Amino acid sequence: MALLRPLDKLPTLDVATILLLGAEETPLEQLGTAIIKECEGTAKVQVHVASCLPLPTDRECFRPRIDLIVFVLSLHSKYSLRTVEASLPHVDARFFLGKVCFLVTGGGMLP
Repeated sequence: MALLRPLDKLPTLDVATILLLGAEETPLEQLGTAIIKECEGTAKVQVHVASCLPLPTDRECFRPRIDLIVFVLSLHSKYSLRTVEASLPHVDARFFLGKVCFLVTGGGMLP
């Protein structure tokens, strides 16, 4: 089990790397595009998208240090919650000190 650690790599100079994690691909891509568009010209941001953890180890040496993990949950999908629950054990506890957030989507469409 590969544990995702906050300080296992050196930071990339002047670049923030965000990992968006969730079961549904479309909201992750839309959020990633919006983040990049909003930060354009002011900050350099890399956005990576994953459906679950652990991340594949074959490209570990090429992966930058992750500065923020965003777990995206959909209120319309039980699978979304299960995916996040299954991914949490693969994150080092030190990440939860200001480097993790949970984003819940789909609340405006509930009856």
